[in-house]
Amino acid sequence: MEPVTTTLTMVALKQTVTHVTKKLLDKVWEHDTEQGKELLRQLSESNAAEVYAEKYVSRFMKMRTLHSAESDVYLDEIYSPLKLEVQSNGDELTVEDGFTLGFSKVINIIGIAGQGKSTILRKLFLEEMRKAQRFPFMIELRRVENDSILSYFKQQLKDIGLAFDDGDVEILLQSRKIVLMLDGYDEVASQNRLKLLSEIIQLKTRYSCDVIVTTRPGTEICSEVDIVNLKVKSLEIDDIISIISKLDKNDELEELPRLIKSNKQLQETLISPILVNLLYVCYPYLDIVPESVVDFYDKLFITLFSRHDKIKNFNREKYSPITAIEANKVFNAFCFDSINKNSLEFTEESLYGYLQSAIRLNQVLPEYTEQIQKDLINITCLIQKDGFDKYVFLHKSVQEFHAAKFIASLPHKHKEKFYSKLSEAIDNEDKFDNVLQFLKYIDTDDYNSLLVVEYFNRNKLNHLKTDSKDVILDSHISKVLKNKHIEFHIEDNSYFCETMAVIYQKNLLSTLTFFSSGERRATLNSEELFSDHLFNLDIHSTEKDPLEAKVLSLEDLKGISSNTIINGDSPDFIVTTAYEYLQASGGYQKFSEIVKEEIMNFYTNIYGPIYEKNQQVSRILDIDFDM
Repeated sequence: MEPVTTTLTMVALKQTVTHVTKKLLDKVWEHDTEQGKELLRQLSESNAAEVYAEKYVSRFMKMRTLHSAESDVYLDEIYSPLKLEVQSNGDELTVEDGFTLGFSKVINIIGIAGQGKSTILRKLFLEEMRKAQRFPFMIELRRVENDSILSYFKQQLKDIGLAFDDGDVEILLQSRKIVLMLDGYDEVASQNRLKLLSEIIQLKTRYSCDVIVTTRPGTEICSEVDIVNLKVKSLEIDDIISIISKLDKNDELEELPRLIKSNKQLQETLISPILVNLLYVCYPYLDIVPESVVDFYDKLFITLFSRHDKIKNFNREKYSPITAIEANKVFNAFCFDSINKNSLEFTEESLYGYLQSAIRLNQVLPEYTEQIQKDLINITCLIQKDGFDKYVFLHKSVQEFHAAKFIASLPHKHKEKFYSKLSEAIDNEDKFDNVLQFLKYIDTDDYNSLLVVEYFNRNKLNHLKTDSKDVILDSHISKVLKNKHIEFHIEDNSYFCETMAVIYQKNLLSTLTFFSSGERRATLNSEELFSDHLFNLDIHSTEKDPLEAKVLSLEDLKGISSNTIINGDSPDFIVTTAYEYLQASGGYQKFSEIVKEEIMNFYTNIYGPIYEKNQQVSRILDIDFDM
């Protein structure tokens, strides 16, 4: 009998680890990968297999959910197949039993909040175990932070009890017998992401190690070359009903699937598994079904805190005497304070400390802190115990929405200060991006006037209908291009483009894209044309270049280079800025014209409507009173 059973018990998990390692050890290994094989041999031994199963595999295969807040459930008990779309060709992949991912490049799974990125990665982990072709190792990237992925992985192996010499782990990576699963690239602090991205690329290029990453849209890895981007697809009606059937094994809410099937607007709202789960859990307590994603989150806290079950007709007993409205305000403040300090998980002590601050802010008696903490954990289940002395949010999106609610409720003076600080930092800081997506809907007027308009004013983009237009735009475009580098590889007295920094990233252009679409990265015409030019350099081509840029000779390229990297007697790489390259190649004028048009589109579509509405409001309020 296969050691992987439908419901994974701890015994089965240990048997699985042993089974997979032994099966891999029986395969043919390259003669120079024996040290790597020795690591898997150690992992196949009883003690190491038990530690790995208990400390790592079990953690990723079981979870607490809103509908099972007081006991663990295993992945297979609740998982319903989710779909991915290959961004390069539109192919659809269904992550189901027996499915694993096999691409020659780094795989990047992209999904919005609550869409199931981490759940998909756990399912892939489980299926790798079942298939036993590669041994999977899972790493949560936010735990790496200032460390390196390789160092963190080595420490993980030591914690399991494996012994190895310098270089052994690197050989294991090269063996093609393992796959690294790196969860939550977007949860890494923005200042650390480029370093981690370089390490991720190196895992593939230097060690040929299979790597799968998850992230929300718009992060740096989504724009990297030689990455296979797979986007999690929104749920369709059959997916929604499948998830409901997994949750409602006893048919206690048999009318819910009928309601969903008959309500097109509700189907369009239930785009992600987290929203289906929330509907399932909250449905017995709801008088009105939510009409939008924001409406879902807005009803969530009060519904769960009050918990009057309209079906069973009872109320859950609470520990604290405060009202649901007061508790909601405390939770909002707690969410903002924690997200502002980059805290996604808590110890008992830190959780208590954050709640004390939130309680003081809302002028609730401090002696209620412990009772309120119990209510948040046991009644709402929006904060959950996750192992020894560790507490986490049900989902990061819960923290983000309630942080947005806190900001929306601030007095105008404090809100203005928040938005003003953010308008200064938003080009480089994205930790509030998902909070802002909620604020765009729940705090629309202040979001527009205090953030968007302030940002346009700060960057003088409010003057784009004046004679200063070209001077302003030229200043911004040259600033962007001077901060973007291109690396050329020299080979046999010729050269080719090795890497090109993404133009629409960490600058005014990416912020305008974010205001427009909610994502910092969009494939715009200017960047596509520049990329096509750089990666298809052909001095003999007779085709007209869309940027009207000529292909530079090697000597011309060396002449504009801001940096030459030399190994041995001759340069191997030439590094120049995008600004220097476009000026020398004659492509700057055409490129800047295209970018100017793109910025003017942002002006027309974002700033224009907000400005016009503000003018209308001013005219309405311009009333003369006879005193």
